[in-house]
Amino acid sequence: MKQAASRWLSLAAAVGCAWLGGTGCADSESMLFVRQAQARIASGTNGCTVDNSPSSLFITEGTLDLAFRTEYTAALLVGNQLVARGNSSQLRTETSRVELEGAEVRLEDGQTRVWGPFTVPGSGFVDPATGSTPSYGLTETILLGSAFGADLAKQLRQTFAVRRFTSVVKILGKTLGGTAVESGEWRFPLTVCYACLVSFPPEANDTNQGRPNCDKAAGTGTTIAPPCAMGQDDAVDCRLCQTSVSQADKVLCQPSF
Repeated sequence: MKQAASRWLSLAAAVGCAWLGGTGCADSESMLFVRQAQARIASGTNGCTVDNSPSSLFITEGTLDLAFRTEYTAALLVGNQLVARGNSSQLRTETSRVELEGAEVRLEDGQTRVWGPFTVPGSGFVDPATGSTPSYGLTETILLGSAFGADLAKQLRQTFAVRRFTSVVKILGKTLGGTAVESGEWRFPLTVCYACLVSFPPEANDTNQGRPNCDKAAGTGTTIAPPCAMGQDDAVDCRLCQTSVSQADKVLCQPSF
């Protein structure tokens, strides 16, 4: 009886691996993978956009300024290397498309885990590969949670120190055939600070005052473009800073603080 059960389990494992492409279960993590974190691109009146092209701009590390926000999110480009299996002439539906369901995320400080792991719900969809060329889709996920960020903000607001972490992400999904798939771990460095992204453009300085400042409003008809995500990755004009932080933090929006 035990031998029969063992043979049945071995056969089931072999069939499962064969369905996933015949590369062996040990390699199944390579079938779904994170290629990069896409850059958010400002597009005028349309706000900011992100697309699913591997040739688009991407970022290799992130910065979170806790003076403006306590959570870091990213649009991840996820690749699918499962080959198409559908056949219309045989009425066989395509099962290698992958529905993205979320991510397992943790944050490390060196080798020490300081946040997570947490399962972050998400969504997204990736078509099957075309031959040896993967297909790509997008999913948005949290790389540093707001509760942890709020605790850090209390510390860094006193010291203005800079902390560096690594976010470790594993994408979770399911094929249309009902098979659960997950990516290997993808690592993304994060710098966390307090008021480090505030910028002081020369045109914001009122030269009638005796010291550097950020008191000169934008000229008539001029709009100061906000970053795609205030306090994340992109510089924040000091004039926008003054309308985006608490009253107690407005001093941070002046170059002389």
